[in-house]
Amino acid sequence: MPKRKSETRRQNMQSIIPLLARAAGVSLFFLAAIFTSSQAADYPSRPIKIVVAGPPGGGTDFLARLLADKLMKQFGNSVIVENRAGASGLIGTKYVKQAAPDGYTLIMGHTGTHAILPLIHTERTYDPIKDFTPISLIATTPDFLVVPANSPIKNFADLVARAKEKPGVLTYGTPGIGQPQHVLALRVTMQAGIKLMHVPYNGSSPAITDLLGGRLTSMFVTSAAIMPFIKSGQVRALAISTETRSKLLPNVPTLEEAGLKGLYQVDWLGLFGPAHMPAATVKTLSTAVMKVMQGAAIRHQISESYMDPEGTTPQKLTTLQADDVAKFKQIVEETGLKIN
Repeated sequence: MPKRKSETRRQNMQSIIPLLARAAGVSLFFLAAIFTSSQAADYPSRPIKIVVAGPPGGGTDFLARLLADKLMKQFGNSVIVENRAGASGLIGTKYVKQAAPDGYTLIMGHTGTHAILPLIHTERTYDPIKDFTPISLIATTPDFLVVPANSPIKNFADLVARAKEKPGVLTYGTPGIGQPQHVLALRVTMQAGIKLMHVPYNGSSPAITDLLGGRLTSMFVTSAAIMPFIKSGQVRALAISTETRSKLLPNVPTLEEAGLKGLYQVDWLGLFGPAHMPAATVKTLSTAVMKVMQGAAIRHQISESYMDPEGTTPQKLTTLQADDVAKFKQIVEETGLKIN
């Protein structure tokens, strides 16, 4: 019996619909690609935000504001810094992870936020590599172990001796749980065979205030945050975390010279965006950052803050970050550092 015309038309439509859907999908794909390309070509067309996952006044904040000022002049467009402190950097970092990958929300990340913190949280908060786009390494900085200038502790040997006399009584401050300085402190105390009480802060500034006020025995801190107080004679540096002594403070021994063989650690700060940023936008940003970082003025300002200026390709930051994630994964396993 011959098919009815209506049934034939219905079957024809059923066969055509998938073709139309595929065609529409392809068209939408190309439209999206054209739109994304157009956006990247116009970048930046509105204000850029650099997030600092810590409070104002620290080394990360200083570097972000310095870079923002130079990029604003480079782009002729507003570049603002927004502090989103809390949870040792998790709040600000997760905020950027969830932002649109259009290049208008960035973060001044560092060793803590983009290598250590995700490794020590029992609940996986973010992947430091897969969830972000590296743009440029901005600076590197060593850490110092310091005590107040009026402390009876004159060197690292004194600290070890007193800590062994009173296990768990002497204190050390850090910018927060899981920060590079906290991990460094764990490595130092484990290797030295001593117990110190950890007092974590929300950033370096409040910890330095308590150190100067005599409420902390010691502190592990970045050079950028503590060097002015070393220079002014308010604190005494017992050791530096680099492989060799600093030219700025040649009388301060390295941790290895203090008796901790093979123990050194240098922190870094880098500019990141959310994952899946357009390649053209990344190139525009990284090129601008590298150009800005070649300026004599900004390099002098960073050096005066006791950090080493960089300004690299995304690839160099990618490699450095991957190496540090692998390194700190092993260190975290050795120290047993975990937080909920």
